[in-house]
Amino acid sequence: MKGFIPLLRKEIQEQLKLYRLVIVGGIFVFFGISDPIMLKYLPEILKMAGSGQMVIQLPTTTAAQSLAEYAGNIGQIGALIAVLVAMGCIANELKSGTAVMTLSKPVSRSAFVTAKLLAMSMTFLVSMILGSLFCFGYTVWLIHGSVVMPFIGLNLLLGLFLVFCLAVTLFFSSMYKSGLAAGGLAIGVVIVQAIISSIPIIGNFMPGKLLSWGTDLLTGTGTGYWWALGITVVAIGLCLYFAQRFLKNRDL
Repeated sequence: MKGFIPLLRKEIQEQLKLYRLVIVGGIFVFFGISDPIMLKYLPEILKMAGSGQMVIQLPTTTAAQSLAEYAGNIGQIGALIAVLVAMGCIANELKSGTAVMTLSKPVSRSAFVTAKLLAMSMTFLVSMILGSLFCFGYTVWLIHGSVVMPFIGLNLLLGLFLVFCLAVTLFFSSMYKSGLAAGGLAIGVVIVQAIISSIPIIGNFMPGKLLSWGTDLLTGTGTGYWWALGITVVAIGLCLYFAQRFLKNRDL
């Protein structure tokens, strides 16, 4: 991949210049803090809202429940943010002509698309680390208890799922000069695979099943969805491959 290191350096600088790490990290940290607080004080909030006229019995909040709530929110909101961040990563450069300037230099198409995916993935993974640390810290402080290794496993699976969302969006961004078109198609793919993930048997092969696997790690139930893991990795690789093929074959 000729020119990969300079391109990666350029893309990381772009992520920082556009404050994407600050924005994405801030959103993840917000959920990392708010989810444990909400679960901790939800019974008191409901009690005050009821003004003593009704009694609402809620089960005792556990650390696993708090961490699973955070992962569920990040799985949904994070996927949407991934599409918004990646939908114009190539399309906007194709439209403005900057992609032509970059690719006219001694760099390969594969380095071009891989550098973009890796830089965006780094933004999301750093944001996940920050959000997860805050979530874990507040969970231990407010709710007590800890499930360290399962939570690490959950974050690894969640991170892979978000990289999948980025890769799918990057693929569509290489096909169109419209970021909205790329984003719309990517959201459609994410929604469809989420629906299929809920279907017995066939759903066990979908990337969305990684989120269920992560939640099961916290509770110590269920089995691993290794096929879903393998297919997700292959899908990311295929998105990168066909993205650079589209750039090679199209008239820039």
